[in-house]
Amino acid sequence: MVEAYLAYGRADARWVRKLWRQLHRHGVDAFFDELVLPGDSVIHSLEQALRDTTAGIAVFGPGLADDRWALTEYDALVASCAEKGLPFIPVTFGGAPIPSFARDWAWLDFTDADPDGEKFDHLAAGLADTLRGGGTTADLPERAVLREPPRPLSEPAQRSVVVCYAPADAEYGRSLVERVHEAGLPVWSVRSLRPGDRLVWTTRQQLRHATVVVVVMSPAAQDSEDVTRMILEAQWHERPFFPVLVTGRSHYLLADLWCADAHAGGPLGDAPLAHLVALHEASSRGRPLPEPDLPSAPPPFAARSSAGGSSKGGASEVRSGRVPASFALKRLRAALAEREIEHADLLTTTLLLEAANRLETGVLRRRDAAALSRDLLVGVDELWAAATDGRMGFRVQVGMAPIDGRRHSDFLALSKELGWRVSDDEAVPTYREFAARALDRSGFFPTLRNPRGEQRMDWYDNWTQMALTVHARLRECGVRP
Repeated sequence: MVEAYLAYGRADARWVRKLWRQLHRHGVDAFFDELVLPGDSVIHSLEQALRDTTAGIAVFGPGLADDRWALTEYDALVASCAEKGLPFIPVTFGGAPIPSFARDWAWLDFTDADPDGEKFDHLAAGLADTLRGGGTTADLPERAVLREPPRPLSEPAQRSVVVCYAPADAEYGRSLVERVHEAGLPVWSVRSLRPGDRLVWTTRQQLRHATVVVVVMSPAAQDSEDVTRMILEAQWHERPFFPVLVTGRSHYLLADLWCADAHAGGPLGDAPLAHLVALHEASSRGRPLPEPDLPSAPPPFAARSSAGGSSKGGASEVRSGRVPASFALKRLRAALAEREIEHADLLTTTLLLEAANRLETGVLRRRDAAALSRDLLVGVDELWAAATDGRMGFRVQVGMAPIDGRRHSDFLALSKELGWRVSDDEAVPTYREFAARALDRSGFFPTLRNPRGEQRMDWYDNWTQMALTVHARLRECGVRP
């Protein structure tokens, strides 16, 4: 039998006793300290059980918060599981909150389960199945899951199509997951999290190795911190996107991409599904990604290139919603506060494209410079400087590389001064490799790169134009060290 250690508050013993019985019935030999025989040392028995256990279960009930002994036991269990790499599964009931640290694991919620009812037994059976290595999922509601994860993000057993959606779009998101599954593709969403999974790490692992990232776009997705973080994470890892527009307008981070139109709220059509299958197969095999061979304007589909290229057959009729600068700066501030430097870098590029109304093209030209206000540039710079002790930001860059031109040679000089290039003839690496070379190098960020458009043949020229345009505007606005 699987051996598991049960940590709990003594005031919750009656409830935990019923959980122990159900686990035992389903083949799990859980250590329950009420079973310590009279005359045996409780401390020694607990220590021995911690050494022998193959999994940890921490029960967060109403009685835990005021039980100092139980909190100490919880700390020891977490440390033991982390040291030995064992599963750690938080369980909650009675409306008790999950502590912040424990929220990094997927938990089981027994709040609505009567201890004498069928749901309780069903959840206990699922917990036992998980401990035996089964495939039971945590069935968590969609919620915030992205915080700082441990590294590295090792490749999962199977690379999947990852579906991202806001909690308000959960019904459509789940039906889309089922549609992708029925097409024979491996698919993952936050609903796939199993009890004991590290929420942040597992989500980021799946995004890092996704074959395709499907994003359900809606006003709720536009406002969702989770969806935004998932998009930024996937952009950082240069994953292919398959946006699906359910309602409203395109997400501002994906405004220059083709998207499938699902305004009717029905299932994904056969034609876009076939394109998703083609993207998955190409990505899985490391082949060039296919362009969508679909109608150029809605209905039924938006007309943008999945690789960020120009639309087929004319301009797109679906535009992204305008994002107020104050809202974008708030998200930039949050990313920097959480030390998500690459996310902040991508947000900075998007913020400036948005200010110039160039999200749909993903390219900033010289004629767009006037749209970049001094207040916006100073606001962005101040956020970067405050988060990095003055080591990053536009003022630092201007001080290090005071270029005074708009030629490619000026961009080359800027690139070498800021560490973006090592030499004149160096091949510029992918964004992920490029960002990794920062190593706290002063002035490296923001880089103004736009990785979602870097499958274009002219991406380097576009980056050159954007960087030179922004730095010329900084001089015009008097933004100096």
